[in-house]
Amino acid sequence: MSGQVTSTIPPDHRRAMKIALVGDWFLPRLGGIELQTRDLALELMAEGHLVEVITGVPGPDAVDGIKVIRLPGPRLIGAGIAVTPGVFKALHGSIRAGGYDVIHAHFGIITPIAHDALRFAAAHRIPAVATFHSVLRYYDLPLKLLDRTLGYSGWPVRYVGVSSVTAEAMRPLVGDHDIAVIPNGIDLAWWRRPAGAIRPDRAATRPVAFVTVMRLEKRKRARALIAAFADAMTGLAAGAAELTVIGDGGERPALERIVERRGLSGQIRFLGSRGRPEIRDILHRSDVFALASRLEAFGIAALEARAAGLPVVTLKASGARDFLRHDGDSLLAGDDAELSRQIRSLIVDPALRGRLAQGAEASPEGVDWTSVGPRYLAEYRAAIRDAAV
Repeated sequence: MSGQVTSTIPPDHRRAMKIALVGDWFLPRLGGIELQTRDLALELMAEGHLVEVITGVPGPDAVDGIKVIRLPGPRLIGAGIAVTPGVFKALHGSIRAGGYDVIHAHFGIITPIAHDALRFAAAHRIPAVATFHSVLRYYDLPLKLLDRTLGYSGWPVRYVGVSSVTAEAMRPLVGDHDIAVIPNGIDLAWWRRPAGAIRPDRAATRPVAFVTVMRLEKRKRARALIAAFADAMTGLAAGAAELTVIGDGGERPALERIVERRGLSGQIRFLGSRGRPEIRDILHRSDVFALASRLEAFGIAALEARAAGLPVVTLKASGARDFLRHDGDSLLAGDDAELSRQIRSLIVDPALRGRLAQGAEASPEGVDWTSVGPRYLAEYRAAIRDAAV
């Protein structure tokens, strides 16, 4: 999202509501859930709705014009997760005082504030929507126990997964409850390369420019991507390809040491965190977007790259498969070895790169805010109807 929000929601959905977006993570902490929550708030506010964010992350009481209620209390050292009763008492007080028409809770892997907000809303018959932004695969038994303990599958809540992969993994928690699949939203027009703009030089002497954007944490598997790229470069000239890594996190020092040990310091560079305008400019100058996340719930960075007209190479287990077409605008690998082979193919086969780039010129469908905004408003209104029964 560029920050300039235009009206996208149909007139029959425009009765103003007061909405609380509740989650453990929000700006200034930087990540996919944080930015997606911010963008959704701006989209809803542009339509005249009153939106407040309730979060456990310390910071200012307003972000980009959005009111933010910061829950007080200590956090688990090193993780920032709320664990003390005072945090949840403050959460309940904020919800009671807010007079919200609907509570929209945003879930990651370990998000006790979101869980407690949903439990509180269900207990007090407050209309509620729950969006799961992470893949809960391999958590089947804990999720079943959580449902048995708290009763998720029986709550009058509208459940949403950001991809088909996420929705499938939610099933042990919500039982037979309906799950809507609503993708993360972006501003397609803002990310798209301007019409008539010159694409990067395709001269044979120019390195093929790969780029990735991610938090440098173990879950994102940056090590696997670097290994796949390094293996793909085996036997090729040092100038055949380069990989730009955008993002920061606890893994960065170890990743930089790995790159140095493998003799790839000239081919792999780390830029750290960058703002959206700079990321967009780098995407427009690149050839291929690469990602090795296996448990990627959606892949917002991959979607932004696709919107910018880049072909994507990633794992088919990722939620990004919902908006990518294998061999049309992307290559989807079954495992890390195949990912490496696909990266090598994209380096040595300019015709393949060209064909996928041509496929990537078409905008992905259903992910612009013109589609995502109305779908969430429909869920809010359905939640209000459900709570009235």
